[in-house]
Amino acid sequence: MAQEENTAGNTNNSKERIRFDVKALDRYEFVDYIIEYLKNNIGVTIESLNYSNHLAFYKGSICVKSKQLPAAIIGYGGSGTDLRDLPTPLQTELLPLVFEYWNKISSGNSSVPLLILGHSFDEVFLRKIRLLKIAISDIRLIQFINVYRFESIQERFRRIEEHLTKVVKINNEVMDFQTAMVEYLKSGGELGGYSYDVLDCEVPAGEGTKKSEVIDILALERKRKWLTVIELKYEKLLNARLKSVIFQSLDYCNWVEDHKRGLAMFFPEHKIDVRRRTRLILINGPEKFPESHKEFAKACNLHDRYQEVELYFTNDHIPLVLNQFVKTLKRPGKG
Repeated sequence: MAQEENTAGNTNNSKERIRFDVKALDRYEFVDYIIEYLKNNIGVTIESLNYSNHLAFYKGSICVKSKQLPAAIIGYGGSGTDLRDLPTPLQTELLPLVFEYWNKISSGNSSVPLLILGHSFDEVFLRKIRLLKIAISDIRLIQFINVYRFESIQERFRRIEEHLTKVVKINNEVMDFQTAMVEYLKSGGELGGYSYDVLDCEVPAGEGTKKSEVIDILALERKRKWLTVIELKYEKLLNARLKSVIFQSLDYCNWVEDHKRGLAMFFPEHKIDVRRRTRLILINGPEKFPESHKEFAKACNLHDRYQEVELYFTNDHIPLVLNQFVKTLKRPGKG
């Protein structure tokens, strides 16, 4: 009997929850990396820095139309895993500190931005940060995983152009199809009558359960400056990945909505209009989409008339020929 009790006790002990080590939040190498990038590339200046309650508090300014405007900057230390493991009660307890610091820097002026920096932010973290939007209209989330990737944009575009010279028939999604779509857009190819600038490819969109999810192409409609998520699939009609793509991609749109003010800082030359809703374009290679996607796209537009969704399918050779599957339109406002 005693042996059975000991066995049971050992089992219970092995299942005990490992306590979160808050000291992990006092590692600021990812925040320091972001700060250096902002100072060297985006015209952010830092006037003072203090550490308290596992947060880094910066008083700084950002360049807007050739003028330096005050900004409150908060750095969350640790890695993406550390932030994902950060207990939700502690996350909530940190929010008053963040708000109080912004209020001190801004003196209540809602136009003063709050920059929140960290390795990467998962959905639980974002849910907490959204609470601050009640009082702070200009929150700019900036992830290390995005900053680090954006630094290599030109080299990756060069490799895309080099790869395209070897492609005639499209055989796969990531290399051939994505490469062809990037070049199609960069060369002035239109989607639904609009042309686009490609901002980046494989954009990290926050921490998933095992690794970061990525947006295939983050683009900007050239005339109206709409941020647009372009998700690519190269799948057969019955494939589960194709059936779920509209849900996956709308999730990416939500991520861009949370991060678009921060993203706009990385591409100042494009003058991104952050007031406009992120648009969604889905493109499949060898086949169309399930008919249910038409109904779901229309339901999205009925639920939110500013959420535009377009679906296209293409041929499997270069040059690409795109055919429209469905395009939702803005509904006129009432009255």
